[in-house]
Amino acid sequence: MDLEQMMNEYGDYCFRIAYLYVKDYGAAEEIVQDVFVDLYTKQQYKGLSSIKTFLVKMTIVQLKKFRSFLR
Repeated sequence: MDLEQMMNEYGDYCFRIAYLYVKDYGAAEEIVQDVFVDLYTKQQYKGLSSIKTFLVKMTIVQLKKFRSFLR
């Protein structure tokens, strides 16, 4: 599965997770963008879990970074 397919299939799901946490449309979009940029540039996915599980974990990591940035 290529990046565009993953974004089309899982982008909205990651966005909903981010939006539920930050309650800001723009910030949630930026967080999801960071998730997919990291996925593309760092090539961290090893196939040990489903891609959906991996993207949710990456979204949570980005949310934690966002939260620490606000403090």
